[in-house]
Amino acid sequence: MERTRPVLKVIVGVNVLFLVLLAFSAPYLEPGSGSYVVAVITAGLCLVMLTISAVITYFEWDVFGQF
Repeated sequence: MERTRPVLKVIVGVNVLFLVLLAFSAPYLEPGSGSYVVAVITAGLCLVMLTISAVITYFEWDVFGQF
């Protein structure tokens, strides 16, 4: 996990940053507009990536161990 943990920290940090930026822009989006759809899809992808990162961290799976 010596190589995996720093990579996961960067991934989590970037996803949290994207979610914070989306939260600030959410009040200005009109439901049904193209930017609203993109924001919802981006939020979903960020949440999926956070879930995958949490699962990898929980099970201590060494993703980069063979390299």
